[in-house]
Amino acid sequence: MSTTTSAIIDRIAGLLERTQPFDRLTEAQRRDLLSDISIEYYNEGDVVLQQGSTQHPGLYIVEAGLVRLMDVAQQRLLDKCGEGDVFGSFGLLKGGSLIYEAKAVEPTVCAVLKVARFQQLYDQNEEFASFFNQDLKQYLSRMGAPRDVAGAHLLMTRRLYQLVHREPVTCAPDLPAQQAARLMKREGVGSLMVMHQGRLAGILTDRDLRNKLLAAGKPLDTPVRRLMSAPVYTINDESKVLDAMLTMMRRRVYRLVITTRKGKTEVPVGLLTDRDVSHFRGQDPIATLRRVSHAHAVAELARIRTQANEQLLYLYRQGVQPETLNVIISELYDRLVVRVLELSERDLKAEAGEDRVELPWAWLRLGNGGRQETALASEKYGALVYANPASAHDAQRAQRWFGRLFDEANAALEVCGFQTSDEAAPDLQRCHTLRDWKKIYRTWIFEAEDLTPVPPFFDLRWVYGDQKLFEALRLDVEDALNVQAMDAERSFLSLMAAQALENRPPLSFFRRFVLERSGEERPSFNIRDRGVRPIVDAARLLALELRYVASSSTFERLRHAAEALPEMAEAVGSALEAYQLLVDVRLAHQLQAVESNEPPNNQIDPTTLTKVQRNLLKTAFDAVSNLQEAVAKRYNVKPRRFLGRET
Repeated sequence: MSTTTSAIIDRIAGLLERTQPFDRLTEAQRRDLLSDISIEYYNEGDVVLQQGSTQHPGLYIVEAGLVRLMDVAQQRLLDKCGEGDVFGSFGLLKGGSLIYEAKAVEPTVCAVLKVARFQQLYDQNEEFASFFNQDLKQYLSRMGAPRDVAGAHLLMTRRLYQLVHREPVTCAPDLPAQQAARLMKREGVGSLMVMHQGRLAGILTDRDLRNKLLAAGKPLDTPVRRLMSAPVYTINDESKVLDAMLTMMRRRVYRLVITTRKGKTEVPVGLLTDRDVSHFRGQDPIATLRRVSHAHAVAELARIRTQANEQLLYLYRQGVQPETLNVIISELYDRLVVRVLELSERDLKAEAGEDRVELPWAWLRLGNGGRQETALASEKYGALVYANPASAHDAQRAQRWFGRLFDEANAALEVCGFQTSDEAAPDLQRCHTLRDWKKIYRTWIFEAEDLTPVPPFFDLRWVYGDQKLFEALRLDVEDALNVQAMDAERSFLSLMAAQALENRPPLSFFRRFVLERSGEERPSFNIRDRGVRPIVDAARLLALELRYVASSSTFERLRHAAEALPEMAEAVGSALEAYQLLVDVRLAHQLQAVESNEPPNNQIDPTTLTKVQRNLLKTAFDAVSNLQEAVAKRYNVKPRRFLGRET
């Protein structure tokens, strides 16, 4: 044996010894594999495995370099494999066409175990097989492959046309109610599609007949058009059940008409209700929204909030993507906030008597709630805006009234599990007239020298009350940003940039995790502060520079910045990919806490993660650092280093 051959064998032996699951084999077992392992070299950009290929050469173990696994058709990143990571097992176990492309993103060296030896180990070693079975499940989850979980019968990829089993029963708008009822009985349906000139005009349900006809004492020959519900929300039959669920939540409705396109016209083909979704899914948040809307006490809302977290766990296990799950969480929590406000206003009016104030008002969610990025460890950060009073006397009464409403609503939100926010100065007064809010924002934009509590106030979103007040405030903020001269603008944006660079990723110069210890807890890093928030802050900053106020979502802000700022496109695009991963890891961590009956938090102990997860996080934190460096250069601000314990 030559010296070169011996050195290669020693390299492979050392690689197996430090790579899962080969590290669980005995030294003799690992040595026995060496004759069936070859070394392959790849240049940057080389495709190691082609998506769709039915040829599966073996199991790849990365010795050096980095390989990206991507669903090219969907442009979805599945994994990144660095030193000591393995890939290729999916094709070996499942056979058929490979679901991803494996491409070297830098010069890479892989050890490749032959198919026959992999299969032999898989068949004979239970621990070895268990590792790759779990790996297979993770890929299925990332691909969004259909899986039943906890008795659920609806797969998240199922299309609505698969749920339509009969054509809808239709009627004309002028049909008398009694005849409509007979038609419903004869056809065995609980609703009729009301059609006018070939188009859907409304829907008549048995509830409409009961409440609008019989209970109201109207004659039996009342035409359907006076009883039907309109307008009707529709959804195309090619949409997924998940899309229907989100539409019901956003529109706050409990039924959708399923349509299909015939020429240029959308024709109704069926009806989907929240009960249908419950039947197929086994568990879903739509029924929870209904319970929230009918809750009569804050204690009841607190119980619903706890149960909602468990439902989110089911959805996450079923492969719902982080961005979509964030929307669901936000919708659930918005509805909780709205019901708390309704109950608080009801109770306050009952006590106040003649002292009540009838001015229009609105509740705005700020910070993570305003961005619709509410994690399970959510915060009660909101603001109240009310119409300008007519006189000084009215102003005093309104200030007392809305101040009390604001305080009581926040106390109720705390009972429901919404924590006091450390993101946005909880001690800062957040209940003002529209006139005063405009002055406050303009002071921040034109005059402030310290913006410490300010950034999350630019993540505002209306959730309850008079929406015109919110629109008036939003437009005034947009006007203030537009009228700034470039030198004044740079002053404001530079201050915001300094804020955006305060939280640095927890990686040392040598790409080791830098951790902090709190009390008796194991050393960890805060994924919200060190990963999520830096991207949130940078995305907000770029959106303010671009006057992009159409959405406060970090996802949307990053996408807009990538298109509008070509010079930032690479850093912003990588940050968007990193943000999706960080949100996913954060949610997974918090949902694991729910599963263990522990309060959700943001502290990540790297020793609890797999090697693949640690490498993915390091890549994500690199993207955060690159984005911050680009921001620092753009606004001429120097970022700080994160100091902690390196591990």
